[in-house]
Amino acid sequence: MSAIDPRHGERERASAEASRPAPTQLVSSKIDELPDPCTSAQLAAALGKSSKTIVDWCQERRYTQLPCFRLGNRWYHPAAELKRWLKGIKSGQIEFRRKPRVSAERR
Repeated sequence: MSAIDPRHGERERASAEASRPAPTQLVSSKIDELPDPCTSAQLAAALGKSSKTIVDWCQERRYTQLPCFRLGNRWYHPAAELKRWLKGIKSGQIEFRRKPRVSAERR
């Protein structure tokens, strides 16, 4: 074998990828660290979404079934119900869908 083994870099990359946790594990660990109840900004940071997206989901909760409640002008999310909601989406028991838009409502 030569001093430079071209497969050596591939092995290092493969071992680094294997040691990295799966994205769903990262999200679930961030969800576990959220306070009860958490704000939409905290939930957005844990899910890697925009806080505006989370607020939109709250306003469409009839369709998204996102567990949330409003105090004043802020949306809050109970941590225990949030975990159940995410498990339901992963297992397929809950269907996540957006509100259908009528052409007159489009911007």
